[in-house]
Order: sequence, then structure tokens, then C-alpha cells
Amino acid sequence: MRTTGEKDEERIKTSIRDFVPDTIVAGGGDGTVNLIASMLRGQNQKLGILPLGSANGLATEFGISSNVREALDVLHKGKLITMDALLLNDRYHSFHLADIGYNAKMIQQLEESKKWGQWSYVLEFFRNMKERPVSNVHIKLPHRELKREVVMITFANARRYGTGAVINPRGKINDGKFEVCVFRPWPRWYLFKLGFLFFIGQLDESDYVDIYSTESVVIKTEGQIPFQSDGEVLGEIQSLKVEIEQEAVPVWVDQEYSCS
Repeated sequence: MRTTGEKDEERIKTSIRDFVPDTIVAGGGDGTVNLIASMLRGQNQKLGILPLGSANGLATEFGISSNVREALDVLHKGKLITMDALLLNDRYHSFHLADIGYNAKMIQQLEESKKWGQWSYVLEFFRNMKERPVSNVHIKLPHRELKREVVMITFANARRYGTGAVINPRGKINDGKFEVCVFRPWPRWYLFKLGFLFFIGQLDESDYVDIYSTESVVIKTEGQIPFQSDGEVLGEIQSLKVEIEQEAVPVWVDQEYSCS
């Protein structure tokens, strides 16, 4: 069935009840995957991913090819893992990456301009360098509280963006934890080094990035700040609670994928 943006969840639930499938395949980008995965939490059905969107972050994480034939092969020759989920403000879910600040603002602007794709994202990244949002935040971890001036904070269940850039080198999608990646303001000259660390998977060595592994966190900001989950802008917030949901959804991944 094709999603329309109107009563999708209700229609999908009806189809699941009528056909009782073993696996439900989400064909689309991260937003479509998020919709289906959110509905499968705690259920018996397995999730399959057919990456057809402009951003396919979770598929990239799992080694699922954008080639349709190869992606379908994962459903027959892949392996099952059970991934965790993030619960955001007791309302939303994230299975890939959620964040506040800089990246969320860029996604918001891309939505407004209706320009998608990896190159559009890269160009928007550089265009926004001069206007990046900076906010003072209070970060409450289970055993620690921090006050920081930040450009953005990423809540990472997975390791990498759809571009392949590794934001969370320590990440394991089924370890019962997630990482809070805090980006403090960096000087302009540092941008290219930051990009280099992104793409070689060593962002945790940056002088301007702090990464904390946790099961929960509460963020409070001094003002409204853009907020996105799995590539979907969810508005602006001033307070955000993030908690882990362990072993939320079984999902088919490439045979070579390792989350150990």
C-alpha cells in the first residue's frame, strides 16, 4: 500500500490485521521506516527496509543497498537483529538519529525549499555555517549534570548518517544505550577538520565534540530550538526527554552487518 499522509497508521494497522504478515517492508526514506517501525514495537512482525527515499540513513547503517534487487535480497539472505528505539518526550520515536539545533535547522530549510538528496544536504551544511544556531543548554544525565553552549546535540541510536558520515563511533544499535553527542561552537577554520573526522569515523577525537553513553537524558534550552527525528522536523522545543527502549523491533539487515 502507498502512504498518503492521511490516516496512514490506521490503514496500515488494518492491512496488518487482515493479512497477518511475517515481515513488513517499509519502502521509502527514514520517515517511512520510522512510521512502520514505531507501529511494530513489541509486536511479532519483523521490519524490512527498501531504501527509496532521498535520505536512507538507517538502511545505510545496516548495509542495505539502494539497488532494489540487492535490497530485496536482504529479506531472503540477510540476518535478523533486534534494534533499540529512542522515546522522545513520551510521544515520538527515533530508530536512527534525532537532534536539536544545527542539523535540525538545515533539514527544516531543505523541507521548505523542497530540495533533497545528499548534495543538497552538503551544500546547505556549508551555506548555514555563518548562521548556525548557538544555544545555552542544561544537560541532565543519570549521574551527571552539565551546562554547555552548543551548536547542536545529537541523540544517536545508530552510528552514521545516510551520507556515510560517522557521528557516533561508539554506537551499537542493540546495546541498551544511546549516545548524546554534544557539539560545542567551533571556529570556522576547524570546519574541514571536523568534516574529516566525521568521514573517517573518529569524531570522538574532536576538541569540540563530547559524547556520553546513557539510557536517558533531559535537555533544557534557553529558548526554542529546532528538533528533528529520523529526518522529520517535529517543530521547535525548549525541553526534551530521551529514553531508551531496549529490543524494540526485529529488523532484517545485511549478512555482513555487525553491531558488536
